[in-house]
Amino acid sequence: MSRTALVAVVATACCAVLIAVWLIPGQKSAHVTAPIEGAYVQLGFEGTVDTIGEIDLHPQSVDGKAVFSTGKTGQAYFAQGDGRYVEIKTPDMISLSERVDISFDIKAEDWTNPYEKSAPVKTVAVVSGKSGDRIRHVIFNLSNGEEPVLSVAMEDVTGTKARLASGPGAMTLNWHQVRLVIDRTSEKTQLYLDGALVTETGIVPAVVSHGMDRVKIGTWYRRNQAFRGLLDNFVIRDAMRDGA
Repeated sequence: MSRTALVAVVATACCAVLIAVWLIPGQKSAHVTAPIEGAYVQLGFEGTVDTIGEIDLHPQSVDGKAVFSTGKTGQAYFAQGDGRYVEIKTPDMISLSERVDISFDIKAEDWTNPYEKSAPVKTVAVVSGKSGDRIRHVIFNLSNGEEPVLSVAMEDVTGTKARLASGPGAMTLNWHQVRLVIDRTSEKTQLYLDGALVTETGIVPAVVSHGMDRVKIGTWYRRNQAFRGLLDNFVIRDAMRDGA
């Protein structure tokens, strides 16, 4: 075999391997350098608003723009506190496992919300889904006090509400990792901050037991609840599968 032919064969083989890897389920993730096993939604924000979405996800923002900045690892989404958000519409996740993990890295900014009217919170992210004839949510908020407090509001399929909070002084203006671990078997939902268990509740959010259909990052629905800061490595994953 000639050298030219050999090079061609090797090149063809390499391409075949790359294509095969690209087609492995869970690996189609141009915005993430190291895809997490068991991830349903994984946003590393390594790209533009048109490329951050996983397959079948359609990110968009209120004004058609999204800003990316230096994050904890690579890029992060910069929420500007002006009412803009990125909304990721996901496939219906009825088949979520018995143990689901919602996690992200967050770095808040010290600022005064000019739109604040009544609610003294800054919504960081909202995971929503339809339960029966109602839309239910899991809402991650930061308080607007001198010592920011992270809280998570949720509702189960019966409409029972719960709120988990980190406590004052826990959220400094540095990077923190937030994890909400939802266990349908034990009917327990736990909030972790920087790897440490903060608090738990005995209900399971409806968005996990009945499925979720969208994730909104950056604000809720009012400007007075807008978050300003950075969000990186947003993941919703099968915690049973990856052993988290």
